[in-house]
Amino acid sequence: MEVIILNPHGYCLGVNEAIATALKAKKDHPDKNVYLLGLLVHNEETVDWLKEHGLIPLDERKAGLLDYLLDMKKGDVVVFSAHGHPDAYADFAKDKGLIIVDATCRYVKENLDLALSLETPICYVGVEGHLESEAFLANCPEAVFYDVKSDTCNFLKLKGMRATPTIITQTTLSSFEVERAMNNIHEFFPDAKIAKQRCHSTTLRQQAMLDLPEDVDCVIVLGSARSNNSVKLAEIAASKGKETHLCLTLEDVKALDLSKKKRLALSSGASTSNATFDAVFKYLRSL
Repeated sequence: MEVIILNPHGYCLGVNEAIATALKAKKDHPDKNVYLLGLLVHNEETVDWLKEHGLIPLDERKAGLLDYLLDMKKGDVVVFSAHGHPDAYADFAKDKGLIIVDATCRYVKENLDLALSLETPICYVGVEGHLESEAFLANCPEAVFYDVKSDTCNFLKLKGMRATPTIITQTTLSSFEVERAMNNIHEFFPDAKIAKQRCHSTTLRQQAMLDLPEDVDCVIVLGSARSNNSVKLAEIAASKGKETHLCLTLEDVKALDLSKKKRLALSSGASTSNATFDAVFKYLRSL
């Protein structure tokens, strides 16, 4: 079986920076509780690894982030995730006497900074319930939200705008989702344009999947089902008619029956470590 590597793979720049920021927070405050408010990155293996290094992950699906903040004690360290956070949470943490560490991805910050600097109305295209979207909308409440999962939007509010809105998208969307959203928005605003969208790593990974050779008969995407960018890679592969598997760990890959595969493509989401990718590649090459 031939194994093709789709590049880039492993952690993206934002994830590398977020992990380094979290580890430094623990190193700088070895005797304090260092909490990751919301999963720092959406990958269970990475979160478990951070836990082994003394960090305390707080899963946003198990409780509200504000509830977690309420339970923290003065002097505790709170690390805000790579996906961004409402500014009000940082203000609350400061007033409570918590030590604040911000691990927000630079591209997520750029999206928000741009939105706040513009005088035109903003239409934000993203996934409802995702931390990145929720943080953006909390910090830019005047933005109209377009949910790519349901293709719904407050079009009445859009139509009521006196100026053409500027479009900003969540950094981890697929090109298909962005195109579909723009087609719908253009029905109301033919001149609407995207000012800021997906991060560079997301774009490159998706383009590599779109350029997948025709004779590939199986695709493995290493990543979590909670990772939006990993899920998008798997969706693109499946849309090309390829047998596709989204796997978190080496053990997940070993459970697959790949005995009849002749040419396999291996990709990864932006929050999958190089260590996991290399271990899976080594295993596949051994078959």
